[in-house]
Amino acid sequence: MHPIVLALSVQDYTGPGKETFPQTALRRHLGCCFNAEENVECRRIQILKQIVGNLHNAQLNAMKTECWIAWVLTAIVIERCIKVAREMFAYFTSRIPASRKLLRKATEKWLFFMPQDLDALSVDDNFFPKLVKRFESEASKLSGEEVHIHEEELQDALRVGREYVEKWEQLEAQISEENRKKGVNEGTTRATGSRRYSSKRHNPEAMARSKEAAIYLVARKYLSDRLGIPAEKIGDLGRLPNTASDRQACDFSSKFRNIDGTCNNIDIPLYGKSGTIFSRLIANSNEGYDDGISTIRKSKLTKNPLPSARLVSSAVVYNDSVPNPAVTLLTMQWGQFLDHDLTSTPTFTKSDGTEFACCSTNITGTSVLTAPHPECLPIAIPSNDPTYNPSSIGQQTCMNFIRSTYGNNLDGTAPRTRSHINALTHWIDASNVYGSTAAKAASLRNTTSGRGKLKTSISSNRQMLPLLSANVFDAGDHRVNEQPLLTIMHTLWVREHNRIADNLYTVAPNQTDEFYYQHARRIVIAEMQHIIYTEYLPVIIGPDLAAQVMSSEYGYYSGNPAIFTEFSTAAYRMGHSQVRSFIRLFDRSGRVSKDSYFLSDSFMNPSRLLTNVNFFDDALRGLLQVPAQAVDNCFADDITSQLFKPNGQRLGFDLIALNIQRGRDHGLPPYVSMLYYLASNFLLQTQPTNFDHLVPRIPAEIVASLRSVYETVYDVDLYIGGVAEKPLPNAELGPTFAGIFALQFLNLRRTDRFFYNYNVNQPTGFNSAQLAQIQRVSLARIICDNSDRSITTIQPKVFRTPDDLLNKPIPCTNIFGIDFYKMTPL
Repeated sequence: MHPIVLALSVQDYTGPGKETFPQTALRRHLGCCFNAEENVECRRIQILKQIVGNLHNAQLNAMKTECWIAWVLTAIVIERCIKVAREMFAYFTSRIPASRKLLRKATEKWLFFMPQDLDALSVDDNFFPKLVKRFESEASKLSGEEVHIHEEELQDALRVGREYVEKWEQLEAQISEENRKKGVNEGTTRATGSRRYSSKRHNPEAMARSKEAAIYLVARKYLSDRLGIPAEKIGDLGRLPNTASDRQACDFSSKFRNIDGTCNNIDIPLYGKSGTIFSRLIANSNEGYDDGISTIRKSKLTKNPLPSARLVSSAVVYNDSVPNPAVTLLTMQWGQFLDHDLTSTPTFTKSDGTEFACCSTNITGTSVLTAPHPECLPIAIPSNDPTYNPSSIGQQTCMNFIRSTYGNNLDGTAPRTRSHINALTHWIDASNVYGSTAAKAASLRNTTSGRGKLKTSISSNRQMLPLLSANVFDAGDHRVNEQPLLTIMHTLWVREHNRIADNLYTVAPNQTDEFYYQHARRIVIAEMQHIIYTEYLPVIIGPDLAAQVMSSEYGYYSGNPAIFTEFSTAAYRMGHSQVRSFIRLFDRSGRVSKDSYFLSDSFMNPSRLLTNVNFFDDALRGLLQVPAQAVDNCFADDITSQLFKPNGQRLGFDLIALNIQRGRDHGLPPYVSMLYYLASNFLLQTQPTNFDHLVPRIPAEIVASLRSVYETVYDVDLYIGGVAEKPLPNAELGPTFAGIFALQFLNLRRTDRFFYNYNVNQPTGFNSAQLAQIQRVSLARIICDNSDRSITTIQPKVFRTPDDLLNKPIPCTNIFGIDFYKMTPL
């Protein structure tokens, strides 16, 4: 039975003190929801009708009535029957005056909308067109008036920039020598143990690019201070390389993507390349950095430092469990897997892959180092922190944090503000499976198969990811071992590639290994894109907005595909709120497995996949059945204080504090600036000027918490404001993050010349018969095909929890998949 129906079943609400509920009136109001004149779409009509049936002639006491009124209104609001919800709210509160307070509390507790808030939070028909128009207008703006810099002044400024980098390199050499001596004295045990909490990899190329960019950024700051002019008025600095050779290296007639993302865009072949910088929705550098270049934002009005990211986390975030009963935990896991196809920002690390220390110990410390790395930006831990300093004696004062690498524009000029490097391609191209460089892709291939397969290892007759060493898997993205559920996603898709390659070998024999590899990779990418846009996005941003993102009204355009910083550093980190602390597994009989575990005990330890032959499918069953947490200000304590905790230790990092600090590092605009960017779409004509203006987008009690730590509403960080918003109807996200999501996935689709449903029946696209086969694919089918074969039934919509009315599990044999004979000729 569906959770809402179960909650409203009559037998749960009978007892002494009964009174007759006006069932006829309820039927009349719910009937309005099904009236075509209301011009709304009710996707769960059967459920609402069953609710009415369950309430027929019910006699309920007043207190229980108040409780389930909230559920009825919730069901209606989910169905977007806004007018009906408002009418019913007025009816109930007039009949039972005491219910208004309880109803408000109940709806806010479950993060659903009060009817009077709906106009401000619902998406009207003009939402997406206006948002796209705003984005295109901002993207096409030319730079303003620039100040001419004399050559002598420019060279003097560049000299200052080079001196800064020279001192930087000297300090790094000094730190490395001190670490070497320390390692000799203490042995290797501590160094080895410190690697457990880090999934970072040393990226000397990104660090070198940062130092090159730093020369120009320091020069810009020097000129701004010396000449007394705003930094953004200083024109582009740097050199212009010859891009003609880039175009000559491309075969634009090929239907296959380059591994590194190049040659997708015909006009600028370097667009989307791995190792290039992110873009920004809000390009005004003064919004994100105090000096308009790179120093951390301060309070807008007082110019005081912003509150500690850990203080914000501890004041606003709750370690509470608020599940969304309609959405599966698989939604969270797919989100992390997709993120690792889109974004990876290297930080400054030592040659062994560990980050430079900023605090006295690896994760948290009692002090900041006296001579830290110049890119250190440690997070202050308050002396009365309830978790890190429970006795209020302030022992832990510092959480380690080092800034991200940054680089130059594609043309070699320096951006006017820090612009951070994406180590991955900027496309949805399954780089988490295949890699983002030619060298990585080659290392993952099994060229001896003759069928274009990827390397695997064998464990208990099961095809697993290749092993780098004992219990350490290899994959297209280096974060594969972060936690076991992520490793499972990687394994599913390597198996899917090899399954496709085998089928292609059957239907098109006697071809080369390269032929099968490239065609299998092309199909895998298309499958992923189809799942993202038709299954994942409707759950995250709502089906109406997702449909507009896929609308043919917005066709291909030759723009910059670079991932938005606002998306990668704020909006897409919303998935951290969906994480559950206890990972529940189910065996094939449906019972909870004894191998269920706490997330904090599994970081950087995927050994369960090798030592437990039942783990793979039992974990998949858990992902398919257990609800994800709602996107809100409630997070599992596994990530608010135990992230990557070392063996034997009680505490680790606070991921929410890291997210907030990373947003400041990356120069994200404050939350209210993003609201203003989206103003025309959400009835906000000006920026909020006080905290009260954040209600009703954010519940009042959360606004009070924000007020307690931030000096002004202008200072609220984008990440914490975005996750705290009430969600849009039938969506996981609130309006701000939903707007960023919509723009991001529209841009990913529109700028991708190889997108799976573009150029149909053209040389670089699929033909119509092939496209029809790809459109049959679902993530349910992928799981059926690539599990360990004990999953034989599955709900068709895997991002939605199973229920007998709308998403009933069915045999895998009834789930559509690709008929590979209809994919030929390739």
